[in-house]
Amino acid sequence: MEQFEKYLRFRHDQLEEIHPKKTALIIIDMQKYQVEKDWTVFKTLDRISPGILDYFVEEVEKKVVPNLKKLIDFCHMVKVPIIYTKYSSFMVDGSDLPEPLQKQNKLAKQFLGEVPYPHISHPSSEIIDALKPVEEDLVLQKNTSGTFISTRLDSFLRNMGVKTLLVAGVVTHFCVESTAREAADYGFQTIIIDDCCAGWTSELHKKTLQTFELLYGYILSHEEIIERISKKLKKLKPQSTTS
Repeated sequence: MEQFEKYLRFRHDQLEEIHPKKTALIIIDMQKYQVEKDWTVFKTLDRISPGILDYFVEEVEKKVVPNLKKLIDFCHMVKVPIIYTKYSSFMVDGSDLPEPLQKQNKLAKQFLGEVPYPHISHPSSEIIDALKPVEEDLVLQKNTSGTFISTRLDSFLRNMGVKTLLVAGVVTHFCVESTAREAADYGFQTIIIDDCCAGWTSELHKKTLQTFELLYGYILSHEEIIERISKKLKKLKPQSTTS
């Protein structure tokens, strides 16, 4: 374990400066059906294994949402672009979703009469009220766990001059990890924001971040992100001269 900690310290030291004009924040799937108990995903899984998502829902409400609010406000203030993703089907019958999700939809339809992974028009597909996008934010619709594979995200980021991608949202060990690994493969400096993500369990969250940090990118808190960008802005600010 000591060897890994030494290696991770070395990796952490390789993190380059976070330049606000070359950075974007992507918020993964903070949709109603993903994080709220009222919708079919929670009901389906709770029927199979009662209480399985209790930790996750509480973690989102008490940690992820408040921290994301702070980070979103900061990014708006310093003009760091924000991109939201929504994971839903384009086809009304959900036939464009990956096969595992289609199977879950079929199973839930039998149990509860409705599907957990909805069409883009369904109310549960919307971003939660606490984190609603504003006019200057970009919202991308995807039908895969990774964002790059089913959107033009790579093209958008390159057109915007982005070099560093900050990744937040849910679920850490599913769509957050998939998007972050894709971003690294596409050549972006990729940072997952630890306290702006949540996994189904604390262990799944931590292990996912540990394996990602070994090779693909970096892990920081929202406060560390704000501090690093603020320091960079201070450096960029023209120094006043006195005669």
